Amino acid sequence: MTVLPRWDALPGDAERCVAAIDAWTAALFDTGVVAAFQNAPLRGPAPGRTLDALDAFAAANWDFRGGRERNLARVPDFTAAQLAAIDASTAALGLDGTPPPSRRHYDAVVMTGGMVRAGIVKPRYLRELADAGLDWNEGVFLGGFRPFAGDEVELAPRLGVDGDNEVDAMAAGMRQAFGLAGAPASERSEDGKGAEAWRDLSWVADGRTLRVVAAPSSEPAVRRANTADTYRFWAGRALDARSVLVITTPVYVPYQGAAAIEILGLEFGFSVETVAVSRTASDLGTDTQQFLPHHRLQELRSAVQGMRNLRSRLTGGCR
Repeated sequence: MTVLPRWDALPGDAERCVAAIDAWTAALFDTGVVAAFQNAPLRGPAPGRTLDALDAFAAANWDFRGGRERNLARVPDFTAAQLAAIDASTAALGLDGTPPPSRRHYDAVVMTGGMVRAGIVKPRYLRELADAGLDWNEGVFLGGFRPFAGDEVELAPRLGVDGDNEVDAMAAGMRQAFGLAGAPASERSEDGKGAEAWRDLSWVADGRTLRVVAAPSSEPAVRRANTADTYRFWAGRALDARSVLVITTPVYVPYQGAAAIEILGLEFGFSVETVAVSRTASDLGTDTQQFLPHHRLQELRSAVQGMRNLRSRLTGGCR
């Protein structure tokens, strides 16, 4: 697997990240996944321009959501060659898992929100890490008030979620993983569950703080909160954190890791490492999430976008 960018908040980070992004981009071409969908080469003499071209190409060829939720994306037909290339890219580009965290202590562990299953499995992995000896001060689950859609409506009660939105799933996952009882401390906006609303729930367990944070959208008239909104909202309220471990689903690691460096690292000065949820924590029996080829290609598209944005920030837009 190609080494993904990380941010240690040390001299030389920018150069190391740019080199990692350029190696990741070269590896993407080496998998054959671009050639499987496009005969004309997109490689150019300048890596930044290559990522510009890749971003436009991926938006045109690998976006199956069209603004819909991930579980409502259309399912395209792929050729055998395309399926083989997607499989090759998944392993080579860091979409199928990561090594465990490299440090023994982090000031904060941040879990990214997502579909209803994510609400359950990410706290399970945090509990796994804690039981294995990982030391951390604050475990934070970041998301927004996104209502359940599609199969989430039926999945939620089977997974022990009493509610109808992403935040309900996140809170249920925290309670299940850490045996939390009683009502949490709560801060919230005056509004209910719209795109502009926010909420911060917190518990204390074994000397650690556990939080579920619903962030407001920076464009509430247009969309719900996205990954960048959630990172910024939490970081602006984080008082003592300097080192951050981000936990996400394997297929989202390249994109969300790049976004975490761009925001938590560059904007807020934290050290940032991103890891994938383990297979054991992800195991929900017959309800385990299956990432099909179109899911993986969709997230490869997001990864290209994230790597392009991060490289541009690191180089000041220079090619």
